[in-house]
Amino acid sequence: MVDNQPYPDLDLQRRWYAEEIRWNAKLQSERLVKAFATVPREGFLGRGPWHILSATQPGGGYTKTSDADPRHLSHNVLVAIDARRSLNNGHPSFLASLIDQLNLRDGEAVYHVGCGTGYYSAIIAEMVGEHGRVVAVEADKTLARRARRNLKGYRQVEVLSADGFAHDPGQVDAILVNAGVTHLSPVWLKILKADGRLVVPLTLKNGGGQVLKATQSKPSWHARFISSVGIYHCVGTKSRSAGSRLREAFASGGAEKVRSLRLDAHERNRNCWLHGRGFCLSRRSS
Repeated sequence: MVDNQPYPDLDLQRRWYAEEIRWNAKLQSERLVKAFATVPREGFLGRGPWHILSATQPGGGYTKTSDADPRHLSHNVLVAIDARRSLNNGHPSFLASLIDQLNLRDGEAVYHVGCGTGYYSAIIAEMVGEHGRVVAVEADKTLARRARRNLKGYRQVEVLSADGFAHDPGQVDAILVNAGVTHLSPVWLKILKADGRLVVPLTLKNGGGQVLKATQSKPSWHARFISSVGIYHCVGTKSRSAGSRLREAFASGGAEKVRSLRLDAHERNRNCWLHGRGFCLSRRSS
């Protein structure tokens, strides 16, 4: 961790940062706001200076911070993990809004797919508390090693270098997928407990798409799209046929009318917005 002594107002800056995220993401959870105010972002991004990317910056591209002052990171901006690959830490207000959608409670188990260097896994760990459980998976072995090192102070977090689409972490209450996919993993649908929540970006080849939230309410599933998204694609999940079906569904419009996730075998009908292999996003209420 970075020594905070030279920056006596760092705690205040983090509280401002958390409030900035609260209003940008319209957060409902006070516990989540507190997590952003207390988890040190610099502890997950290596030593500064850092490369920062702001959506409002004219001309685009990264700006290198003038020094290693951790207060630079307490803003609602992207920070590079690997600028050469345009690989970033994730936009705080966007990830905060997705975590908020999970409605996490103390003691719950969460599967975090695509944990990067572990910052948002730490936020999730704060949400579920010491009696909770977080399985953080990262396909990139180098990033997984960094995440494991960064999260060693969180006993409730297990970091794995694995394929988050195929790995089975056991039964969980919530799943956050922090990468785009063309279709849903049958593993995710199997491991969610009753009242379990899944938040996952469904994206096309260019990374654009929409974020789906599905909630299990046995024997049915409620589902709806909650936001648009542009995000890296999840390693190992590309399927040409699934991508084609998803592209056709987005092109046809009506994503806002999706109301349920169907896992039962049925013929495609007028209620099917995306009739995939093993699942269907339907306009019919569950």
